[in-house]
Amino acid sequence: MAARLLVALAVFLVAGEVLARALDVVDRLNGYQRTLFARGPSLDLPYRLRPGVETTLFGTPVRVNRLGFRGPEITPVPAPGVHRVLVLGDSVVFGQGLTEEDTVSGVLAARLSAGGGGRYEVINGGVPGYDAVAEARLLETVGLAVRPEIVVVGTSLNDYDVTPMYSPTGVLMRKELDQRAGTLADRSEFLALLRWLYASRRGQLWNQLVARAGQPGLPLPPQAAGQPGPPPPPQAGLERLVQEMHLRFYHAPVPAYWDRLRSAYADLGRIAERHGLSLMVAIFPEHYQVGVAEPDLTPQQRLLGACREAGLRCLDLQPAFVAAGGELFADAQHPNARGHAVAAEAIAEALLASAPPRAEHAVGPAIGGEQTTAQPLEAGEDGRADARAAECRPAEAVV
Repeated sequence: MAARLLVALAVFLVAGEVLARALDVVDRLNGYQRTLFARGPSLDLPYRLRPGVETTLFGTPVRVNRLGFRGPEITPVPAPGVHRVLVLGDSVVFGQGLTEEDTVSGVLAARLSAGGGGRYEVINGGVPGYDAVAEARLLETVGLAVRPEIVVVGTSLNDYDVTPMYSPTGVLMRKELDQRAGTLADRSEFLALLRWLYASRRGQLWNQLVARAGQPGLPLPPQAAGQPGPPPPPQAGLERLVQEMHLRFYHAPVPAYWDRLRSAYADLGRIAERHGLSLMVAIFPEHYQVGVAEPDLTPQQRLLGACREAGLRCLDLQPAFVAAGGELFADAQHPNARGHAVAAEAIAEALLASAPPRAEHAVGPAIGGEQTTAQPLEAGEDGRADARAAECRPAEAVV
């Protein structure tokens, strides 16, 4: 009897796996296409944008250049006389739902060049799902190789949350900090489907959490581990869910997650100092913090404190959003095209208030005298880091 049950279970699992893969069930349910991402080198940098891919994300065209950044092809090193800026971040900087021209990186290039300090080239280094640790690792392993003079770290209020793991099936999965190594079950698309069905039965899928958040008085269960990144859900529920989750964390930070963010800021400071970079953190607000009489700015206060602790320049974008007024968000977390323009204007003003960087230092010797340039990446391949000098005084608008 036991042998028959084992055979039946094996047939069930094999048949389920074959059908799940043949019918592309995972891709139909997953909010983020697997073709957009490639495996990264470590748990702290679990994935990158797949070099050379062109696809759509939530209906918006997305292209990734050969170096693994969203946008057009760029040279491995900046052209003579061009100031290169690298903007790091998550889906906010990436520009979820926006054309590449409407992202903060696209607008920032034109605004800086119009400021009279020479020609600027801005690279969009945003990757959906990244946290502060992944952003620091991306700068260290790949960003330095493209020879930026200036690095802007676009911080979202959920940057304390751990970057999803890249499963063996290519699906981005949320895991707790101590579970990121994954299991054999993560190799199965059929088991991933069964986990989603189980989470759905318990009301723990993201869209269910959002729907529950839209009904005042109903408790919000914790998000189930192993779920894929979701497509944008209904706005009212999403805003309440995001607000409660983020404010709860910043009012009582979980030490393991908060310490990771603080350590990432310290790493960013060390990388910038060692390689002569001008680095600035820019904190993006969320929708519930703009257009209200007394917004809760505890997240910004804590992040500004972390910047001071790490010796980083930090620009709080919330005042600029408040001053601009009007509709600035596509959802609770992601600015719309106008919000990106407001952010780009504030960032450009802060950068231009500093002494202009010297473009002749954009191509300099690497450590030990060996000159390193960025090379086109294959999936999962990392570029080498190099150093070059740049001088920039602290902007008056930042701390």
